[in-house]
Amino acid sequence: MKITEIEAGVYLIDAPYHGRLGVLGTYVVAGSPTLVVDPGPTESIPEVIEGLKQLGIEKNSELLVGSTHIHLDHTGGVWKILEAFQKAKVHVHPRGSKHLIDPSVLEASARQFFGSRVDDYGEIRGVSADRIVESKDNEKLSIGFCQLEVIWTPGHASHHQCYFLNEKGILIAGDAAGFYSPLSGSVMPTTPPPFNPEKAIESLDRLISLSPKIVCYSHFGFSDRGIEKLRLYKEQIILWSRIVEEGLEKDENIEDIYAKIILEDPLTKGWIEPSDRREAASLFNLQGFIEYFKWKKSKSTS
Repeated sequence: MKITEIEAGVYLIDAPYHGRLGVLGTYVVAGSPTLVVDPGPTESIPEVIEGLKQLGIEKNSELLVGSTHIHLDHTGGVWKILEAFQKAKVHVHPRGSKHLIDPSVLEASARQFFGSRVDDYGEIRGVSADRIVESKDNEKLSIGFCQLEVIWTPGHASHHQCYFLNEKGILIAGDAAGFYSPLSGSVMPTTPPPFNPEKAIESLDRLISLSPKIVCYSHFGFSDRGIEKLRLYKEQIILWSRIVEEGLEKDENIEDIYAKIILEDPLTKGWIEPSDRREAASLFNLQGFIEYFKWKKSKSTS
């Protein structure tokens, strides 16, 4: 487990996932209550709790567990955090709250895409409704030394939201800003189905308008060239959308569309993950675009 101080009072906990670091970032804004954004799957929770302890946050502390969205890699272990911190509440988009209470549909959907790999997340349990606080768009939260603004950012998921620390110019973006590689500085889509690229672009415009100094990514790390990265990601979503829509009009398959993306998207040159993992992830994220534009076409012809 590794803790990085981003600025005074704002931290990144990198809790290992089956021994691997750099999988999901949990962001902590120390205060009263302390905000803990995206604690991750159950498998990683013990190390997150240890990280909070090292930051001086004990189990009798008041905690607000912020959920950028309710996908299991981000919030599958929320129940275990609430079990450990009896004064904790979880802050979630209203569209996601019912799935934290009863995660059965969420789990079934994850198994549809990932199969038995969902077991790697660890035990999945619901949380009590009285531990949930539903968010509001543009909501202001007072966390100790600073005020945060909650920004609803649909696209990656309909229940996605970001947290913006106004005074510090720090944006905790979840998956709304894509995947970020701190080694190369490159961004790439995190767009599994169901994905809505048009809403994602609108959300990115909202985030760009905030002029953040630092953007914090769930996958993974943070960049002090925040606006630049957000604009690059918006351009990437627009480019992939065009290539996919044109490809579907020509009845091209996913491999043909992916080959065109590799040729036309300059950001792909910066991807440094092993080629097999990179291609598998890219095809999975590309499927989000394909399903969206197939759905859009079916609506226009019905």
